[in-house]
Amino acid sequence: MDNFFTEGTRVWLRENGQHFPSTVNSCAEGVVVFRTDYGQVFTYKQSTITHQKVTAMHPTNEEGVDDMASLTELHGGSIMYNLFQRYKRNQIY
Repeated sequence: MDNFFTEGTRVWLRENGQHFPSTVNSCAEGVVVFRTDYGQVFTYKQSTITHQKVTAMHPTNEEGVDDMASLTELHGGSIMYNLFQRYKRNQIY
């Protein structure tokens, strides 16, 4: 996979069948470190990362959307993350 990771990039990390909203902590010497929004840390050799494992997070998913049908990435992780973003803004309906 190409080296498109820079520190601070928001991504979806697929681990154990779940998508985790994550941030790239570091990318150096062929090793990429991800920190999920839930505090978990995952470290991978860059050569082992595939598009199925890590995908860039669309900016609208970072902020949350009012209409779930307008999510650009539709999977369990993005739905739960969007609900969490709306809950934080007190926009649960």
